[in-house]
Amino acid sequence: MHPMSFLQKRSHLCAVARGREMFEGVADMTPARFDILYLLHEQVSDVVSGARSNTIAQARLRRLLGLSRQTVWKMVERLVELGLITKTKDVHGVDRRRNILSLTAEGIRRIRQAFGVAFSEMMPLPRDAPAVEDVPRYWRRPELADVQRGRAGEVILPEKVGREVAKIYTSFAWNRAGKTRRQKRRRYRDDLDRMIVFTRALADALGDSAAMIYPVWEPDH
Repeated sequence: MHPMSFLQKRSHLCAVARGREMFEGVADMTPARFDILYLLHEQVSDVVSGARSNTIAQARLRRLLGLSRQTVWKMVERLVELGLITKTKDVHGVDRRRNILSLTAEGIRRIRQAFGVAFSEMMPLPRDAPAVEDVPRYWRRPELADVQRGRAGEVILPEKVGREVAKIYTSFAWNRAGKTRRQKRRRYRDDLDRMIVFTRALADALGDSAAMIYPVWEPDH
């Protein structure tokens, strides 16, 4: 093979493992399932009003993800079993054999819960928080956190949780973006976006057919 292919494979496997750790608190969520549920959640049915349909054709989902029919079929069937999506025939369309996937109410709740883990940071729940799945947000207030005390008696709050995967890439770009803090602030976001654009181009060169389902700003070169 080639050292680049080996490193890309290892990077992918490590990223998936970190993603699984990040989603541990979200029932039945994995990085692969997150991709599908994210696509369903972000579908816009009316470009004028911006109304979201949470519905997508299975064939279009497969094209966007760049996966085989069998792989998508297995993933969809499992999500249906879990009660997160429904699969019906497009009885009102031109091709009535086409499968239409829709998020269930539980699927919407679960993917929004996963959004909070993947895209935002928050204080971890204290040990005396209610032992239920949907804990009220006020339980994450700093004054309720499980604090520690320093040598001088100062309060040490726990580190925020969430965005664990994104933090790795951000930290990597930050550490490469110059020596002074002022330089870092100016350069690290541009450097990170350039790495994303480069990786996209490399994937295209290898024959990748998937769409860029997550937004990315392309910097000037």
